[in-house]
Amino acid sequence: MLVSRAGWGCGSGQLRCPETRVGTMTETPKMPQPTEAGRARFDVVVEELRIEVDIVETSMFGMPSVKRRNGKAFAGLYGDDMVFKLRGDAYAQALELDGAHLFEPMAGRPMKAWVQVPPTHETQWAELARKAEASLER
Repeated sequence: MLVSRAGWGCGSGQLRCPETRVGTMTETPKMPQPTEAGRARFDVVVEELRIEVDIVETSMFGMPSVKRRNGKAFAGLYGDDMVFKLRGDAYAQALELDGAHLFEPMAGRPMKAWVQVPPTHETQWAELARKAEASLER
């Protein structure tokens, strides 16, 4: 039940008060855009993966991403950082990297399986993407 402005619920036996909304967002979160250098690093990873795996580029939450053809996304570019959907040891190891953390595109709402890795670890991005792709259910 939605709460009215007075805080006592809707009058006249109504179940909903359309004039009052609880918990609505007032602004759409802004996604950080990658720099040219960040996009170039992402493209290198994608091209390396294409040699090994049947993948396509897509968009997830407005960010450039990679997914299996006809499958799920497993990596993306958020600003100049890459994000990876990981499990098990790969997940734990990624979180141990300096500056890495849970991917949180909206403040207070982390995506538990996704790890955000800064460009200081770009030499590990391709391997993390391989592990992320391998962890998807077949």
